Amino acid sequence: MHLKLARIITKNTNGIKIQIYACLICYLLFQLVEVPDEIGNKLLEKLRYLQAFMCEKISYINWFKELVFNC
Repeated sequence: MHLKLARIITKNTNGIKIQIYACLICYLLFQLVEVPDEIGNKLLEKLRYLQAFMCEKISYINWFKELVFNC
C-alpha cells in the first residue's frame, strides 16, 4: 500500500509484472536501509525519513551509501 501498488498504471500483462517487480525491489531496498532508532523501523516511517533525507543531499549515490553502508 505504501509503495503505491494498489494503483495499476497499465493494463498490459508485462507492464503489471514490471510494476510488481519494481515495488518488490523498492520494498527490499527499504528493508536494507538503516534509520535512527528514534525514527522507527516501520516501512512508512523509513519512507518519510528517506523523503526528508533526500532533500538534504543532492546525489542519490551519496545518501544511499551513507544509509546502507554507513560510510
